[in-house]
Amino acid sequence: MMRLLITGGAGRLGRWVVEELQRDHEIVVADVAAGPAAGGGPRYLQVDLTDPEAVASATAGADAVVHLAAIPSPRDHPAEHVFANNMLSTFNVVEAAMRAGAEKVIYSGSGSALGFAFRFRDMVPAYMPMDEEHPLLPQDAYGLSKWLGEEILAAATRRTGIRTISLRPTSVLQPGDYAERVPAALDRPGGHGIFAYVDARDYAQAVRLALADETIEHDRFFITADDALCREPLSVAFPRRFPGSEAVCAHLTGTQGPITCAKAKRVLGYRPQYSWRDLVP
Repeated sequence: MMRLLITGGAGRLGRWVVEELQRDHEIVVADVAAGPAAGGGPRYLQVDLTDPEAVASATAGADAVVHLAAIPSPRDHPAEHVFANNMLSTFNVVEAAMRAGAEKVIYSGSGSALGFAFRFRDMVPAYMPMDEEHPLLPQDAYGLSKWLGEEILAAATRRTGIRTISLRPTSVLQPGDYAERVPAALDRPGGHGIFAYVDARDYAQAVRLALADETIEHDRFFITADDALCREPLSVAFPRRFPGSEAVCAHLTGTQGPITCAKAKRVLGYRPQYSWRDLVP
């Protein structure tokens, strides 16, 4: 059993990670929001992660840190606020983990670091399905902060040898999303995303696997579902949303998604269990 600090553990993704890990680990949750009333289970701390002293206090005694907290989109906050919050909080968390002697940091990166989700100018993939070797070309504050957050982890590993892993989720779906949110997305011909998604419970499984790994010093993994969030093959749907991509996605067939999680399967043993095709009414 490890003592884990999970930042953002009260959030949309974090609550499922806490649910997955709490039966095997002692968990402290650090979140800007107040946690549930005192009782059994994880201990919740209301922490401003941009305050280094508060982060250091929360991290004391942690064997590992799972850093999920961030402003998750550039749409509802000024760009400078998104960037400043995400970068400073990640720096503080990783710095505190090193000083506390933690063995590992698991970071929630993002598929948005590829640059497609919140783009200002049109772009097309270099190849498909995209993997961890694909260039990261973010245009927005959120995607940029997630890319640079990975560099903070890499620098920490170079500095102290602390083991660091970035897990890059695509659009995250919770169980309650399959009744309305997913059908609405499937029926919307426009949109801004790239038809990639992951169930929060599958992402939580990936966190468990990353914590259990004893060989990785620093690495980065896309964590996705095995299929596309689209009723049509992407060879048809993708060029309508991303003009000019006809050639790079022409070979995609059936339900194949735009991003592959093959590396996570090969290295971590990740196996996504949830698909909208089984869960949408």
